[in-house]
Amino acid sequence: MDHEQLEENLSLYALGALDPDAVREMEQHLAAGCPACSTLLGQYQSAVTMLPYALRPQTPPPALKSRIMTALSGPAATSTTNLREEKPASPVPIPTAPPNLASPPASSWIPQTLPERPPRRPVTRRNEFFQRLDQLRAASPALAAALGALLLGVGGYATYLYTTLQGERTATTHERAEAAQRRLAIADLKSQLEEKQAALTKATNEVKRAVEALGTTHQLLAQHEEQIETLKAQLPPGRGAKDRSRTDVVQAGSDDLVRILTSPTTKMASLSGTDKAKEAYAMVFVEPGTGRGFFYANNLPPLPTGKSYQLWIITNKPISAGVFTLDHGHKGRLLLRDIPGVSQIKKFAVSLEPAGGRPQPTGSIYLAGDL
Repeated sequence: MDHEQLEENLSLYALGALDPDAVREMEQHLAAGCPACSTLLGQYQSAVTMLPYALRPQTPPPALKSRIMTALSGPAATSTTNLREEKPASPVPIPTAPPNLASPPASSWIPQTLPERPPRRPVTRRNEFFQRLDQLRAASPALAAALGALLLGVGGYATYLYTTLQGERTATTHERAEAAQRRLAIADLKSQLEEKQAALTKATNEVKRAVEALGTTHQLLAQHEEQIETLKAQLPPGRGAKDRSRTDVVQAGSDDLVRILTSPTTKMASLSGTDKAKEAYAMVFVEPGTGRGFFYANNLPPLPTGKSYQLWIITNKPISAGVFTLDHGHKGRLLLRDIPGVSQIKKFAVSLEPAGGRPQPTGSIYLAGDL
């Protein structure tokens, strides 16, 4: 029996009108813990308990009590307690064939045994229920109609409740799916926000470093200008070309630095400290048109005796861009010339090398970054 048939039989089960096999199957189904059937059964049982209150009160005839008392006290009361024994019906006479020589022997057509009566259909609780309904319909058509209407109403209400529960269950499933999708979308947005926040933090740090580098560069330019003016003031008229050349070199360095920092095509690389110098950072400004650049580093560890830092431009292989030392503020600077094509540069790096540098890096890397 499928679930739909079990639901249809719930009202009969509540009324006690199911046959034993159906009762066992229903009880097994309810014991399995079906929530819908358990809910409907509770509603049916509540409705069944209200059935007696649906009967219309009847006033007995005035003479009914006297007739009942007379029947209980009279001789008929004793005779009615004994069941009358019914005598079996007389057997049906079996006809015999008329004396006719042409007829076949009687034994060939007279049945030897009478046909057996078909077995009576066993009275089940379901049949008994409908028999009682028939009796109730015959005794009180109005009450039978009211009972039928009540059962139909309870069945309709149960169907409505079941449909409502199914709809709520479906809606709950959809709501859970939508909530899961919203959680996934929120997690995705949160991940994107974290990535953008990290990128913004990185860009902010780079801007701060660039501003600091530019501030240091302005100081460097001011120092260069001061050196130029000092050299010019110290250069008396008629001095040799050697002194004029020294002044021209300082002036040329200042001009290159201004050109690099003000060119709209200048590219910038940010270098971060490795495990050797986690607090260190550096900026490299490259002007592709002239092949010149400016390097600025900060927070590098103090140099050991006999050592210097060396900047490397890494294309297919490391190319030395010069060596530098640190000032009292742990800062280092380099003006770069003859930089290879920007498209060929993969990254920049700074290593610790013996004083004067080496053709290829031999020491530990302290700074590294892509262009």
